[in-house]
Amino acid sequence: MKYHNYFASKTLLKLKGFTERALVKRTSLSRSTIRGITTNSGNPTVQSLINLAAEFDREIEILAVPRNSSTEFSTVATCYKVNRDGFNSSKIHFMDLVDTYRQTLDPHQLLLAPPKGFNKQLTALLASIVSELCGVSGIDSPRWATKRFYLDIPWFISEVESLKASAILESPITFRKNNIFVQENFLARA
Repeated sequence: MKYHNYFASKTLLKLKGFTERALVKRTSLSRSTIRGITTNSGNPTVQSLINLAAEFDREIEILAVPRNSSTEFSTVATCYKVNRDGFNSSKIHFMDLVDTYRQTLDPHQLLLAPPKGFNKQLTALLASIVSELCGVSGIDSPRWATKRFYLDIPWFISEVESLKASAILESPITFRKNNIFVQENFLARA
């Protein structure tokens, strides 16, 4: 089992003021188990990870991803591409993410929230897209995408006045909850 060690890094140990010895006492895990987890060199059991995560006020989520999982089209990478290329590039980059997700069904791509400071409007749109993709795929949306990113002013993606009424009727709830309105074929690709 390959695992990503997000909660037990040496930095987090120092931040929380824990030593390996203290964690041994608090978790009842052996020192070699804790050392293996914190250095990504061990082969811990799921229960060991759960015990250690609890001490760091973290949860364990098990995610099945394709063997050749890539972060090139993750939500975070997509946001960096939009920041690099400008607001108007968002549709291209977001649709590349949609296409890649549909080809791979790799939930790893959708797991992380956009970086802090990312455009509020685009964050709301990305959360709506991710929630919709997860719903159609029959998987739970990541926590960040289930939050409400309600926009103060309604955003009609098409920006065509004559399509606004149909967008109000056709928009999935995942978009409407954020005050975003799209045509029913918004995520459809040719």
